[in-house]
Amino acid sequence: MTEPLLRDILQNHGLKATSQRLTILDYLMTHETHPTAEMIHADLTTISLATIYNTLEKLVDVGIVIVIDTQKDGKRHYDFYGEPHYHIINSRTNEIIDADNFDVKPLFEAARQASGLNITGFHIEIYGVDPDDAK
Repeated sequence: MTEPLLRDILQNHGLKATSQRLTILDYLMTHETHPTAEMIHADLTTISLATIYNTLEKLVDVGIVIVIDTQKDGKRHYDFYGEPHYHIINSRTNEIIDADNFDVKPLFEAARQASGLNITGFHIEIYGVDPDDAK
């Protein structure tokens, strides 16, 4: 990603564009692997693991990044939330798959009607197994 785009994303969410934030955000935007903090640290060895954790939490707090807690490994996986999408998690392999093939507007409207709240976002995780594994 270009640095001006990364800076804009951070600044639009009220964050200072530090070099660590720029690097970690770029990593998340260019890696669709839903990494853990440890996975990011393995690739970005010049940034301390503590800084990676702190940066990820700040990015989550402002809504740039979301956390995916999988059932199998018990670790927090991170994903850049630039475009609305949901996640399908293979319960056997722990693979996390991005998907955006349905219109969430009816879900938002149903949630608004049920709660009276203005719905501002969503995070959906769907779990499944390969049909051959279910036998």
